[in-house]
Amino acid sequence: MNKNLNNKYFIILNKDEIIFKCLNYNNKISLTRNYTLKNNPDNLLEELTNFFNHNLIELEKSLKNFIKEIYIIIDTDENLSVNLSAKYKVQSEKINGQKINDLLSTLKYQFTKYSNDQKVIHMMISRLLVDDEEKDFLFFKEASDSLTLEVNFKCLKNKTVQFIKKLCSNYQISVKKIMLVNHLRQFIENHTDDVVIIANKILSGEVKNEVFWITKKPINHGFFEKFFKFFN
Repeated sequence: MNKNLNNKYFIILNKDEIIFKCLNYNNKISLTRNYTLKNNPDNLLEELTNFFNHNLIELEKSLKNFIKEIYIIIDTDENLSVNLSAKYKVQSEKINGQKINDLLSTLKYQFTKYSNDQKVIHMMISRLLVDDEEKDFLFFKEASDSLTLEVNFKCLKNKTVQFIKKLCSNYQISVKKIMLVNHLRQFIENHTDDVVIIANKILSGEVKNEVFWITKKPINHGFFEKFFKFFN
């Protein structure tokens, strides 16, 4: 079996350089390449085009494998952070995972409804309250009258996301996920941590409050009380 088939490939778009990293089947970084931005450091997307044009073949030779899927990590100030809350009247029912999923569905629905020029990159549960008392959302099942979720969305403009995906598709590369450096940094515990390792922990479900979205049939959003707080 070719162990390279289990590699994960990451491109980090920093403000002064582009970094390529390969994470092998043991979740260790097996290859790193740094490319200083020389032509147009103010336009990372243009520099990404130059990066592929000049380096993709050499990288694939070093890896002895074709890069078919990639994860993009972006360091940018041009992202939107939104805090949003929703309250669900459960009427003395026991709270379970499905009710939490339904409430998360409503929160994302409301956000995308009014911010359709934005693409949700990260969705994090900030707090969960049962009858206005904060709880750990992983470790409770109890009857209650209300459930409140406070969620943080971090977003990029849709046009930026679509540009990146279209650019990569020109080289027969599929973008598995886009992530934000300023989101990943909050999980760094010491100076030796690498954002790629943190990104892989999120992808593996090790960050308990990070929400991964699965498309499903919309629920009836009229049952929920909603209120919004927006922060740039």
